[in-house]
Parts: sequence; C-alpha cells; structure tokens
Amino acid sequence: PVELPAPAPKRDVPRVRFAPGALPPEAYTDAVAEAVRRIDDGRFEKVVLAREIVGTLHEDAGLRAALAKLADDYPDTWVFAVDGLIGASPETLVRVDHGTVSARVLAGTASRGQDAASDRDQAARLAASHKDLAEHALAVESAVATLAPHTARLDASPEPFTLQLPNLWHLATDLKGTLGDGSSALDLVRAVHPTAAVAGTPRNVALAAITELEGFDRGRYAGPVGWVDADGDGEWAIALRCAQVSTDGTVRAYAGCGIVHDSVPVDELAETDMKFRPIVEAFGAPPPSPPVP
Repeated sequence: PVELPAPAPKRDVPRVRFAPGALPPEAYTDAVAEAVRRIDDGRFEKVVLAREIVGTLHEDAGLRAALAKLADDYPDTWVFAVDGLIGASPETLVRVDHGTVSARVLAGTASRGQDAASDRDQAARLAASHKDLAEHALAVESAVATLAPHTARLDASPEPFTLQLPNLWHLATDLKGTLGDGSSALDLVRAVHPTAAVAGTPRNVALAAITELEGFDRGRYAGPVGWVDADGDGEWAIALRCAQVSTDGTVRAYAGCGIVHDSVPVDELAETDMKFRPIVEAFGAPPPSPPVP
C-alpha cells in the first residue's frame, strides 16, 4: 500500500488583543468628516487618513508565526519583515529591471461577497462606483506625473481593473515604461513617495492635513519597503497591511482610506477594519473596533 504523507502540523497563531490607539473609532470618523469639509471648501482634492490599533505580543516565537500566516493567507502580495515591521502589501510602488520601469496603483476598495454571486456583484459595483473611480484617478494621475519625467515612454492600463484579494477588492491600474534618464530604483522611490494613494492631492497640502487630523506618528507605515541591487535595479512595495513590533512586544498596526468629496465617515471606518484583517488574523485577534452609530 502507498503510505500517504502525514498532514502538515497546524501553526500556533500568537494571541494579541488589539485596542484602539491614538485615533479611536469615534475620533477617526470625526477626522474624516472634517477632511470632507475641507475638500468641499476647495483646500485639497483627496487626503488619506489612517488609524492605528495597539496590542502586546507575549510569545517569543509569535512574530515568526504571524509572518508565516501572512504568507500562507496572502500568497499574491508582498510579504515582508524588516526590523520588526511585518506586513502583506498588495501595492507595488516601483520596479526597475534593465531599463524597464513598472508600478501598480491601488485606490478604491470594496468588501468581498458572501458567495460567488454576491462577490461578483461587489466587484461590479466597485468598478462602477463614481466615488472610487474618482479616488483612483487621482492616484493614477499622481503616479504618472512623478514617473513620466524619468521615462522615455510610460503606458497605463486603459481602464482600472478589479484586483481580488482574500479580504477585499481593489481598483488597480498598472503602469509600465522605459527609463529615459538612467534613474535607479532608489531614484524613482524618492520621486514617487509618498504617492496620492497614501498621502493625497495636492501632496504637500494633504500631508499637512494628515499631520493635523491623524495626530500620531505613522512610523514606517505606508513607506517604501523592498530591495535594490548594485546596478540600481530593484523592487519596492508600499508598506501596507502592516504592523510594527517593538522590542518590548508592543504591536502597532495601521490602516488608512482615501477621503474624497463623497466619502462617508462610517463607511471609511468599516474599510479600515477590512484592511486591518490580515494583521489581526495573523496575530489571532478579532477586528478591534465596534460599530459607530
């Protein structure tokens, strides 16, 4: 008889109980409402507001187990671990390979459906959403504007496409071009970061609003994470769906949303909970925030 291999042992998931950080749910919805007021006043077109949740990791091997679960659950993302920052990012900031440059822009989000039919409906609604398409267009325009000066040619997907992840749908646009000025991957990272997908439009005004309305230090959340070689080629992602684990065991996870004219505060709060899911599940915790009336 053929002897079947023993099933792989289940990994123990570390248990972390998360609580709201410096911007709890009620304060987050207030910040979103204030951002919408400023957009309506014409101060900026889009701003990305994030919130944090905080917990404590007690198990010595917990970080390794959490990272392994991210890799298992989100195989089509950039799974990374850099000096305590771990995550599973779906978004390529920039890639340079022998004179070819590419990037993937993500902006616009919807939850997954409960079954195949509702899941298709969710994707279709996202693809037709005026609010999400407008948010996405601002992110694409920003990426093109910062990359184009460094390229001899730059092409974009003709229309945004829906990108399926285990926990949500995103609107996505791929950019690809030919370098025209010999820039390295790090040169392009410097040019494009922070993108409108994590900051806003116009960039400087949005960054000032983020500092005022968020009220906490993002650390390395939404920053570049990747590699570069001696020839200047490299691949860089945006540090999303991530958490910073400090030497004392403190775990700070981050999630944010693009706020535009017709953003609804409670909907944006719900979207952050969707985006927290990879990290909270990797650390064995339920979503942290109760619904806000």
